[in-house]
Amino acid sequence: MSFSHEKKIHVMRLAQIYLKGIGAELGRASHNHFSPQDCVNVAPSDGIDFVHPRDLDDFRHYSQEQAGYGIAPARVDHVADAAALPFGDASLDYIVTSHVLEHIPDVISAWQEWERVLKPGGINFMVVPKRDAEATDQTRAITQLDDLVAAYERRDTVLSFPELPWRGHYHVFTLQVLLAALNWYNQNEMGHWQLEALEETDGQIGNGHTLVLSRQDGAPPALAAVLDDLVGAFNDGQDWDRVQWRARQALSQNFRLHEVWLLLSIAEEKRLDITAAREAMSQALILQPANTNYHARYRELTGQAFSYPISLIDYLARSL
Repeated sequence: MSFSHEKKIHVMRLAQIYLKGIGAELGRASHNHFSPQDCVNVAPSDGIDFVHPRDLDDFRHYSQEQAGYGIAPARVDHVADAAALPFGDASLDYIVTSHVLEHIPDVISAWQEWERVLKPGGINFMVVPKRDAEATDQTRAITQLDDLVAAYERRDTVLSFPELPWRGHYHVFTLQVLLAALNWYNQNEMGHWQLEALEETDGQIGNGHTLVLSRQDGAPPALAAVLDDLVGAFNDGQDWDRVQWRARQALSQNFRLHEVWLLLSIAEEKRLDITAAREAMSQALILQPANTNYHARYRELTGQAFSYPISLIDYLARSL
């Protein structure tokens, strides 16, 4: 697999692992992309064709922005909306979006569309900006799960918000809100995504969160049975791949199970993936910030003290 190596762009670790086969990037930016060169680009305009007339002006603005980086706009292979893709059922191995999800009014409908075009096991690879990545987002309220569900029930589109900037930031995310949306999606049988990987701070630029999901066939397994098998496999201590798999299944249904993040962290360490072990331990500490044992384990893994994400401190302060 070949990747572009343009100025200031490096190959993201998780991209190397998950972006394989036939895929599509939605809204690729020339100055910040990490998908393979043979990955097609889908956007609402290519400068000639468009989904909505205002997308043509939006493309011109984007072209000027790319010119500021001294590069040409990314070639657009398909003009389409993110929630209405021009691909057949089960035809892609992955979909990748970087700083795009916040521009989609109805995230849940988009996830359903992406699930449609992905093969079983296909990857939904998302990077979303941290709430302080964009100056105009820093004082906005964090999008809540209820907001995402309401947008789905209304079937919001870009035409639903004439008072807002065209295809602007409709949402301000934390990683935990996206995990809550993942849980809701699975619990309500909208489809079936499984957690594969995450980063509280993305490994590309460092101003976003990363969430990697895989499309699964059928309904999610019963959580109680998953937890029973997880504990059994952990206590047996022989099959750490199984512990990892069961932990991911459980967290795909309830990310608030801090003990499961701990077991996932231990499994990742046993599998010699210290980066994944650290990320799992971070999520356990976000849920249980006063747990001294969790802090000690984080320090053992990283050699550093855990720092609570500033975006979450601000978010929690606003909810008081």
